[in-house]
Amino acid sequence: MMNILDFYSTAQKRDELKRILEVAAQNHPDGLPDFFFEKDLWVTEILRLLYDENFLGEYAVAFKGGTALSKCWGIIDRFSEDIDLSIHWADLAEVDDESVAWEQSTKSRSQRDKFRSQQSQRLTEWSSQLVEKLNQRFESYNIEGLGAELVVDSHGEEVNIYFPKVAEGEGVYHLEHVLLEFGGRNRGLPTKEHEIKCYMADVEALGALNFPHATVQAYEPSYILWEKLTALHQFSTMDKEPDTYRLARHWYDVDRILQKGMVDFQNTKQAMIDVVEMKKQRWAEKGVDYEAALRGEIKLIPSAERLSGIASDHEAAVDGRMFYIHRQPDSFEKIINRIYLAQGKINKDIMAWARDSFR
Repeated sequence: MMNILDFYSTAQKRDELKRILEVAAQNHPDGLPDFFFEKDLWVTEILRLLYDENFLGEYAVAFKGGTALSKCWGIIDRFSEDIDLSIHWADLAEVDDESVAWEQSTKSRSQRDKFRSQQSQRLTEWSSQLVEKLNQRFESYNIEGLGAELVVDSHGEEVNIYFPKVAEGEGVYHLEHVLLEFGGRNRGLPTKEHEIKCYMADVEALGALNFPHATVQAYEPSYILWEKLTALHQFSTMDKEPDTYRLARHWYDVDRILQKGMVDFQNTKQAMIDVVEMKKQRWAEKGVDYEAALRGEIKLIPSAERLSGIASDHEAAVDGRMFYIHRQPDSFEKIINRIYLAQGKINKDIMAWARDSFR
């Protein structure tokens, strides 16, 4: 079987690849465009290098975000083009006693600032070494234009992977490269192992080709849920107006997680406690009280004025073909109405947890 990535080797082969991508677009049941299939090839291949070829090293690193929701659980029907990875903070800091290190790094604002600065330096060094290793590995592919680059001034948090595109993307919503986003102040645990594959592998007409596949460590679902819920709480209550570009997806994702029953909410109490404490200590934001969640006062819907801008972003995402052609999302109004109802139920359940703890 011929490896799909071998079609990048010559101009003639790239023409063949273009036709293969068109066949995939014509035959995939979800109506995915050719440029998405091409990018997904590289998303999956990069994940294979990171996990299967152990480019991440010995650190615990959790695969999360929208790409994990789509590739590991099939929860969302939108194009998530980046690879969101969280390095376990204690591994990156190379501490001997995690609990002691946590207490030391969170006991005062000055200690929190010191920790943040040190982790930023560590992450920059680690990401720089990763870029070097990736580029050395890419040389063996013999594909002109394939390379990794650390984003300047990203403090090690962003790495771009460039590849010679055969299919042309559409609109401002589609990045023309693969973006790796790393976090060094959060958890990289707990995780669950998942087998992932390329979307093109589902097209029967392409069964004679070999596609990338990977075994990843995905963030535990209850932690994904609470990171998403606390993100909505942050965007809804922060004093500073959030940048609404690419923001509406967070409400869509939460709605899908809850609608699909990705996790039993009654089993998420510990994740709630852990995520709230992490957000409070490492991502403090003016106007945001993360501990409101622990009191059954989480707010998932912002003011009408703020919500209007987010709704416009949702429409822009739809117009930009960020959702699967045959699985278009509900209107933003319907999504918000469901989340409003979910907010009441979530807060009611949390208050019941609090009452039970005092019995």
